[in-house]
Amino acid sequence: MVFCPDCGAENADSAKFCKNCGHSLNANRPIKDNYVNTGIDPSARVNDNSNSSNSNINSNSKSDNKNLIIICLTIVICALLIAGAMVMLSNNNANDSDSDALSDSASLNSGSVENVSSSETSAQATQENSPQIYRGSFSTGSSASDKTHCTVYVGSEHAGEKIKISVLYLNNGDALNQGKVVTKTVSGDGYVKVASASAFDYYPDEAHISLYDSNGDILDTKTVYLYESSGKQTF
Repeated sequence: MVFCPDCGAENADSAKFCKNCGHSLNANRPIKDNYVNTGIDPSARVNDNSNSSNSNINSNSKSDNKNLIIICLTIVICALLIAGAMVMLSNNNANDSDSDALSDSASLNSGSVENVSSSETSAQATQENSPQIYRGSFSTGSSASDKTHCTVYVGSEHAGEKIKISVLYLNNGDALNQGKVVTKTVSGDGYVKVASASAFDYYPDEAHISLYDSNGDILDTKTVYLYESSGKQTF
């Protein structure tokens, strides 16, 4: 018998090619003699080579798996580092935006405060330069059937100016007149004089004075409590 050196299959002594794999057998005749003399089966050597190849394959497979695991871990670590860097960059941008927003808000608030302050200052200056009720007097004739006269000092600096004024009289909480708004000219000494449109059935015990600007907005008001009697009463 002749064993194929390639696959280890048994072949007839006269065979030139292996019946199993077709490998040439002419150059392997000594294999038979060696088997006869030593008892070493060539197929065993072939199998040993096969086992060695399998061992190498398994070893290479394990090495490849180890390398693959290392590559995967490297990729994961790089991804985590990149994600962390992006998060930090995003937080920094957000902080910068918040800082800018706060700065802009502070600027706007500052501007608003300045505008309000300026407006209040302007309104205060206008109010100070406008006619005001400083003092005055009321006088009624000897009977309630006489008209009641009101004299109000608004400031001599407004002499010659036209102002709007109303005087509402009451007695025990009931209105004695309509308190209509009338236009008067400030006298040279800074006084405005207003007489009631008609006489009353009772002496007034209360009077409400109001000054208005040209737009009808109230500049100043004052409530004066009176004695129910004739004569002059100052406030």
